[in-house]
Amino acid sequence: MTNPRRQFLQQLAAGAALAGVADAPHAADAPRRPLNLLLVFPDEMRAQAQQFMGMDPVLTPRIDRFAREAVVMRQAVSNYPLCTPARAMMMTGQYPIHNGMTGNCHDYGALVGIDLSRYAHCWSDVLKARGYATGYVGKWHLDAPHAPYVDSYNNPVHGVKWNEWTPPERRHGFDFWHAYGTFDRHLTPMYWTNESTRDTPIHVNQWGPEHEAEVAIRFLRNEGGKMRDAAKPFALVVSMNPPHSPYNQVPQRYLDLYTGRSKRELNPKANVDWNKAYESGLGPDHAQAYFAMVSGVDEQFGRILDALDASGERDNTLVVFCSDHGCCLGAHGEPTKNNPYEESMRIPMMFRLPGALAPRTDDALMSLPDLYPTMLGLLGLGQQVPATVEGDDLSARVRTGKGSTATSQLYLAVPYGGNAFGKRGVRTERYTLVVERRDKQALRHRLFDNQRDPLQMQDIAGENPALVDDLVKRELEPWLERTGDPWRPAPFDTTGRAGSDFRPAVKPGSDS
Repeated sequence: MTNPRRQFLQQLAAGAALAGVADAPHAADAPRRPLNLLLVFPDEMRAQAQQFMGMDPVLTPRIDRFAREAVVMRQAVSNYPLCTPARAMMMTGQYPIHNGMTGNCHDYGALVGIDLSRYAHCWSDVLKARGYATGYVGKWHLDAPHAPYVDSYNNPVHGVKWNEWTPPERRHGFDFWHAYGTFDRHLTPMYWTNESTRDTPIHVNQWGPEHEAEVAIRFLRNEGGKMRDAAKPFALVVSMNPPHSPYNQVPQRYLDLYTGRSKRELNPKANVDWNKAYESGLGPDHAQAYFAMVSGVDEQFGRILDALDASGERDNTLVVFCSDHGCCLGAHGEPTKNNPYEESMRIPMMFRLPGALAPRTDDALMSLPDLYPTMLGLLGLGQQVPATVEGDDLSARVRTGKGSTATSQLYLAVPYGGNAFGKRGVRTERYTLVVERRDKQALRHRLFDNQRDPLQMQDIAGENPALVDDLVKRELEPWLERTGDPWRPAPFDTTGRAGSDFRPAVKPGSDS
């Protein structure tokens, strides 16, 4: 956990160091130009799928080049590696229990209130209030579908409904809008624009990331002042759906980058389960297509960066590259995400601001809610972070590499409508601990030593009850208190029943 006093002092120091960037006048009493923000995040891209990490056989030349120019947070994680909860943490700076986004936005989730509140104080609301010209391009997935459902392939007559239009009053300060809820036809995507009504989205015959890059480039060029007010600083989000499944939705030119290598050569980890029967279109067989989409995202990210350079705003723009969560590709028998494994939780997280951030790597334990206050801190707006934000401002750490940070990262998974159950855990510099609670069942504990067992193939909870108990008391319990989780400790009950203290009362790792 973070030491609150140290965090407060760090924030004071960061605010003093950055005061001149946006909030205070220049030494010569001339106002400085406020910094711009460009946030690019593909969906479902694991940290390992960056060539410079040396972990996956993937080709990402532009991301690698960007990494050499940026501060790379190598240990950043998605605390709830599922689309809607992750995106809500990014936008609100809150963990899922407090922002209410404890599962995916679809018609079933809507029954238990999973729908981003129009009153949530998102970082985009802050920038809008500070006079920024704001834009959002791509996947949103924070509004619940409602009847009558929009005409969309993933809003079937019978079955779960996913896609929904976001009306202007629910766009959280974004002026320019070229987005959709969730729509997984990457080769023929659909969008709602500023001119669209709920019933009149546009359909595009172009791969989603390529189209979104072109929209972003037009926003950056802003020819004739048609895309935004050129007198204002800008904040632009480009939210690409790939490499999210379905993996076969990718142009052939990216697949061609990986020809000549077998499925097992492309997905060689010993923790990949090749014997499991996966749902059609998912699993370890699809590594080639997944990496092809990553390479496609890489190229389109590069095009956006080139346009930023050409606009003359490179040195005045904070560029952030990250993802909402990763993907297992069959590791541990998991097809995609929503689990506590490294392939699912670890995400890209990089910050570039020429002249202000010296390129380097950092192993601070950064969590998705930290992104909100950290971005504002780097923009010189740390004092504008609202009290509702639960994430830590790591801007001083990003700038200097100095200062203490959290000793662990929270993990959670929540059944729909069942906040008192599901999974909670922590990831430390060395361990991943997961506690599972089901109604009227004993608690189950899993523990992995990520240093000795980086592929997380050996659950060591059963042999280490004292370590499990220590991690629960020292790391997990403070997280639950901080985030208002209904798992907060009750009086100790040695039976291990649901609703009791969740430290191991039976042999950890057992089911009974």
